[in-house]
Amino acid sequence: MTPTLPRLASSMGLAVCLGLAITPVGCGGSEEGSYEPRHAGSSDGPSAPASTVAQLEACAHGGVGGMKEGMYYAVLIDADVTEGGHVERVKVRDSDVAGQGIESCMVDALGAMQVPRHIVRGMFASGPVSPGSRGAMGNVMAAAGAAVTLVPIVIVAAGVTFIVAVTLHAAEEAVEAISQKAEKQCAKLRDACLENKKQPEWNIGDFGREKNCKDCYFECLHKKGEWPDYKCPRPDYRPD
Repeated sequence: MTPTLPRLASSMGLAVCLGLAITPVGCGGSEEGSYEPRHAGSSDGPSAPASTVAQLEACAHGGVGGMKEGMYYAVLIDADVTEGGHVERVKVRDSDVAGQGIESCMVDALGAMQVPRHIVRGMFASGPVSPGSRGAMGNVMAAAGAAVTLVPIVIVAAGVTFIVAVTLHAAEEAVEAISQKAEKQCAKLRDACLENKKQPEWNIGDFGREKNCKDCYFECLHKKGEWPDYKCPRPDYRPD
């Protein structure tokens, strides 16, 4: 028997009560008439480009033959994204449409997606550090590369409803490249700080007479190469 959406919600982690994709009449209600599909992108949050949604819709329409009308199917997909917004790898994490040809079609569609710049900026907003530096930083953790889940895409094809949930991840190669670049930049600025540890007069009241170059180095790593001039000002830095 083909699973309905309520069973998929528990077996695949797709929340039944998630208002992003569907509006429940009552959580845990009956299978018939309990959920009303919404249009893709109707909720707050980042959405897939319209061209990608159109390709996913084409996949659903092309593979819906033989499926029972009125049923719900879910596809959970992970995609690795480069800093330039290109999708590097796509993997189906879980799905209820195996054997229909829909999965591979959707993987191809998402593989061709150009991720909007504002989403990419959020994914790479603050940079990680290399494994070696992580140990030295103690509890300072990097935040870059956080996963971003797009608004679930709801597709109705021949009376069959598909819910496609896509989670974007920063590609490992891109994260590592950012890490190496940040570490090199921060090390250079740390060395310059150590050569001139005296605080300028205007900063002594807040941070003492000497710059804490070590702490500033760790903060620089955490902020993807952005040196904290407010705490360890460079010679040419002047506060606003």
